[in-house]
Amino acid sequence: MGLLHKQLCLVSLVLFVVLFSSPDTVSTSVEEVNALLKWKQTLQSANSSLLTTWMLNPKNGYSSTASSPCNWFGVSCNAEGRVTRLNLTDSGVNGTLETFSFSSFPNLAYVELSINELYGPIPPQISSLPLVYLDLSTNMFSGNIPPEIGLLKNLGTLHFFENQFTGSIPREIGQLKSLSELDLSTNYLSGPIPSSLGNLSNLVSIYLYDNQLSGSIPQEIGNLTSLELVFMGHNRLIGPIPSTFGNLNRLTVVHLFNNELSGSIPNEIGKLKGLVSLSFHTNNLSGSIPPSLGNLTSLTLLHLYTNQLSGSIPNELGNLKSIADLQNFAI
Repeated sequence: MGLLHKQLCLVSLVLFVVLFSSPDTVSTSVEEVNALLKWKQTLQSANSSLLTTWMLNPKNGYSSTASSPCNWFGVSCNAEGRVTRLNLTDSGVNGTLETFSFSSFPNLAYVELSINELYGPIPPQISSLPLVYLDLSTNMFSGNIPPEIGLLKNLGTLHFFENQFTGSIPREIGQLKSLSELDLSTNYLSGPIPSSLGNLSNLVSIYLYDNQLSGSIPQEIGNLTSLELVFMGHNRLIGPIPSTFGNLNRLTVVHLFNNELSGSIPNEIGKLKGLVSLSFHTNNLSGSIPPSLGNLTSLTLLHLYTNQLSGSIPNELGNLKSIADLQNFAI
């Protein structure tokens, strides 16, 4: 009797799961299907060959495996059949995100829509997603970057480069404590670099080049001890290069060229023994070249030209044996 009792309990448990769990799963799947199909209808390239899988089976409707969004192009799901990833990179998609129902995707962690023809603003509702990875680069998005981006607490990668964003960088981005990659380059962003970015202790790379950013580089950049790559060239930055750069011993690349930076080159730059590429050219830097730059023996590129530097070239720069190409040694 004991064995029979256990078997009956097991059958009851299976029936319970089927009867009470399945409707919720189907309901969620239907909501995600409807949301994707509604968005597809607003895309000018809705009939793109890449999106032909985004359709219901005419015979079986939602009950068909082929109708599951998990089998559609660019869509990935978890074991429960919930959409976790949307990857339409370089898919010829033309349209906006204004009708995308973000709230329909409680498990969507990866959104990759780069190299398309998407335009318009970024809806603030995007903050409802549990995003880890967001790549909207190389599109035609415009308007301000919504401050609600700061609510994406798990975000590790934020790529908005090569769009038409205007306005300032939201200080709320400084709330993204998990962020390791920030790329806002090649837009029309203006105003200062917010000091709140100094809170991004996990940041490894920051790309802000080719914008219209003004003001000084915040001293708080020295708090980013995980930072390896800094690209801030082609802006309108003024003021001195922060001496706090010397705190960032993991740096390999620092490019601040084509700005309006002034003052002297900080001696602390000589502490960055891992630097491979250092470019400060085309600014208003003055004073002498610090001999401490001779400590940067890993350098393969050093550009200091088109400044107002004075004095002689320090003998210590003779230690820079890794600069094999003299064109990369420009002062």
